Amino acid sequence: MNSQSLITDVFVEGSGVRRGARVTVAGVAILCDELMVPYGEVFWVSRRKGMLLVFAGRATLAIKGSPTELDGLYKLLTARVDLSELRRRIVRQLGHEVVLFTAGCAVAGTLEEEKVGGLYVAAVTRRALYLLSGDRQLTLVWPARAASRRPARKADSGDRDDDYLVVGKPGTSLTIRYLFPEELGAVLYAASQDPPAGAEGRPLELFSRGEVSPPPQAELPPFSLAAGSLHEVAERAAANVPGEMQVKAGMREYFFETHFQELGEIALGPLLLRKSAAGGAYSLEKAIEAMNSGGLREDTRAAVNTAADRLAAVYSDELARVSAARGVGLTGERGLVLSEAEKSEILARMQGPFDRLWQRFGDLQEQETELRQRIAELEAGHPDQDDSVLHEAAEEWRAAMIRLDRGYEGAWREMVEEIERSWSTDLLPRLERVGRHDGRNVPEWVQLAVLGALTLLLAAILVFVLAR
Repeated sequence: MNSQSLITDVFVEGSGVRRGARVTVAGVAILCDELMVPYGEVFWVSRRKGMLLVFAGRATLAIKGSPTELDGLYKLLTARVDLSELRRRIVRQLGHEVVLFTAGCAVAGTLEEEKVGGLYVAAVTRRALYLLSGDRQLTLVWPARAASRRPARKADSGDRDDDYLVVGKPGTSLTIRYLFPEELGAVLYAASQDPPAGAEGRPLELFSRGEVSPPPQAELPPFSLAAGSLHEVAERAAANVPGEMQVKAGMREYFFETHFQELGEIALGPLLLRKSAAGGAYSLEKAIEAMNSGGLREDTRAAVNTAADRLAAVYSDELARVSAARGVGLTGERGLVLSEAEKSEILARMQGPFDRLWQRFGDLQEQETELRQRIAELEAGHPDQDDSVLHEAAEEWRAAMIRLDRGYEGAWREMVEEIERSWSTDLLPRLERVGRHDGRNVPEWVQLAVLGALTLLLAAILVFVLAR
């Protein structure tokens, strides 16, 4: 794993496992391919054996990895998400109870005759077990039957899996995994006890009304670039791909429109995410922080890298499809499979328009720093202090955001054109070459050799007949 990204398997609650997903800790969100989880929505991060659990309002992720990889990912995440504050937020809501621990876990079974399953944040007190995930909250009040179980040894390695917990009472039977031994011991103890006298039964609420109600929007200009622009650009680029080559390669209908739109959405994501965050900011300073040019630049590089990986994967799938249809083996064929150098070249061509864009906007960070400093000075000054200088600087920043938005749109269109050029001049001709070949027929050189042999045989017979 580098300082920003990790290629690994990720379980996404509600949609299943994504194999070989790119997980990126970006400026304002953690990215899992095209899925974006803003840090402001994260309400818990839990490090478990072999995985990192990330709980947020609209998505829950279980990220697999080695200890070194997860350590690096956890370090990057905790630099952007205040876990201490998240922990205090839960504990404050349980101020009337003794909190034993909070942890991420996987739950399966029934609770009060209702089937439950998935990833949850477990908050265990002397009164009850609280399970939280997104907008769901489940409560199991003590006492209950609880037992720690250890599965049989694995046949291949002889190792034992981690302990898991079974908790039950009439109408309830829950299996809870990923808890550490000391956490298991705390549940076993608490579940066997009667609730303390006078314990209140009010529900656990992670967020106050003020924290979840929409804040006043900052005065940002309307932006021209939006997801709706993708369809038009994708169609225009797809129309430039030679139709004859598509037919020979057996490409399905609307393949390139869909493909170009998918890659465009991946690359466009960072700007749309930051624009959304800035539009919902409750102050100009927060809007500036959301549109941070340095963070947007790094997010864009990571997103374009993901788009380039996706392009290579799509080509690999199409190459396998055409090869299988024609009965052509790829082992001995040269110039068909993309090399690492060729992948790097495609990535450089896709990144090029954005690199040129940021060369033109290299002074935005200085402008942002100056504007935030003026805001701080105004807030610390006298109430009657003249704020015209701040308003002027704010208008200049807003104008710069409009120019950046238009420049971003141009760079994004150039990137789609580069993708179309790669297919038209390089990738599609490779598929066409495979499409022309039929591995199930006798090779042409063999046919020529047989024809030559037959010709010599007929000539010999003719000479023999004439000699008689």
